[in-house]
Formats: sequence, C-alpha cells, structure tokens
Amino acid sequence: MRRLVLVVALLAVASAGISASFAAVNHAKSLTFAERFAPALDLMAKQ
Repeated sequence: MRRLVLVVALLAVASAGISASFAAVNHAKSLTFAERFAPALDLMAKQ
C-alpha cells in the first residue's frame, strides 16, 4: 500500500514537471531573440 502511494505521488510530480516544461517551451517560442537574451546582453554591455 505504501508503495502504491509512493508511485502515485511520483507520477503526480513527474506529470507536473512535464507540463511545466511544455509550458516553458511554448512561452519561449513566442519570445523574440531580443526579449530572450536582453538580460544577458545588458550584462555583457556593462563589462
């Protein structure tokens, strides 16, 4: 019984992580190059 609860909990965590990953990929596709790398470009310009 404990093993079943553990497996269900692990599956829930894994599915949440996978869905978050897909959400991040979809969000990244909508950004332009400048929007994606603006923080890094600002840091490089300051050096």
